Amino acid sequence: MISPSPYPQPLVAAHASPMAPPQGGSVGMKAQMPGVSLDTQQQQPKEADLPRYINYLADYSGCGHWRILWPEAAINARGDGMSQSTTAMVADPRWYQGVKAVKLQRQASSSQLEFVKHLKQVQQEHGFKIIYEVDDVVFKEVIPDYNKFKFAFDTEEVRQNCVDIINLVDEVTVTCDFMKRLYQEKTGQQNITVIPNFIPNGWMGQLFNPKEIERSYEKNKRKPRILYTGSGAHYDVDNKTGGKDDLSEVRDFIRNTVDKYQWIFVGAFPPQLADLVGQRKIEFYNWQTLLRYPYFINSLRAQLMVAPLQVNDFNRAKSDIKFIEGCILGIPCLCQNMDTYNTAPDQLKFSSVEEFEQKIERILNYNKKNKYFQNVHKLRQIGEKRILELDENIGAHLEALNTPFGDPERKYLREWN
Repeated sequence: MISPSPYPQPLVAAHASPMAPPQGGSVGMKAQMPGVSLDTQQQQPKEADLPRYINYLADYSGCGHWRILWPEAAINARGDGMSQSTTAMVADPRWYQGVKAVKLQRQASSSQLEFVKHLKQVQQEHGFKIIYEVDDVVFKEVIPDYNKFKFAFDTEEVRQNCVDIINLVDEVTVTCDFMKRLYQEKTGQQNITVIPNFIPNGWMGQLFNPKEIERSYEKNKRKPRILYTGSGAHYDVDNKTGGKDDLSEVRDFIRNTVDKYQWIFVGAFPPQLADLVGQRKIEFYNWQTLLRYPYFINSLRAQLMVAPLQVNDFNRAKSDIKFIEGCILGIPCLCQNMDTYNTAPDQLKFSSVEEFEQKIERILNYNKKNKYFQNVHKLRQIGEKRILELDENIGAHLEALNTPFGDPERKYLREWN
């Protein structure tokens, strides 16, 4: 629902604010507190000179943090701008005074479409840029039937709203090149830019501990620990595809190797393996809060992570973040060989269950443990390049906010586009 501004007026330059006192004095105040100047020209807060950004969130879960809240926090902490997020759509044009860019995260309802139309009118007065941010596929024909959340996008209205909104904005940001091409094809909008997911150092980056990795490797060499993390959206929980889902190709292998490897599932597990979970032959843990997640995953002391996926367009459009998380923590991640994991080296990609088995044994080879640790450090170097706080990574977000699509002055976004 579009509502008038429930917030106080944003902090803007005194000469631009309709609420600012006239030059040379204050409103309704003759006296002055000791040590406090009321001269607005001399005491202009630094924040008033910073570019201001507004983000309209779709959620406060992982997607909201990866794509909006964490970049926003870094921009604010560095003093690169004043960025603020809300889920309440503010119609009052005064709210947008001094705003450089407005970002809309995965908006697709009819009321959100009407709001964006209103925003376009306000844009004519204030000149801000409008960006649509999406990190997942919202087209029902692309979402696989086994995904239990498909129902949320299973209407033509949602699809059309998404297309209409995307064609109203100035630029769209996505997480990977395949998603960029998919949205260009589905919507006709060509102004689409890739900004990968970056990992905050304070959230996960500082947890890398080589000595603990080596200690756990030695401790678990008789039965290495292999970790899979993911929600129930990866499994055919409603039996809509006859059990064919993201883990169906490797499910039997997991069942047959519970005595050789300690399999660990976090978030959800395949229904077909429920008996092994009940017998505690497979470790299972409920999904963790976002704040707790990296510490919990790190505490499991796994020697390997796995990321199997069905090869389909929905999964091709996923971020490579699971692989990058493994790199950051010092856990090799064996990934499905597909567009999603182009950043992974070939030795960490598989295309069949036979290759899955072979590469697990090769990665965990205790006769070549030095190679394991060498690979851990090489992967950490890959992960470190995706730390959010790096100038080039925050720079990519700032370039999308501050410059028009295709601006030749963009340098940080060039690496990803």
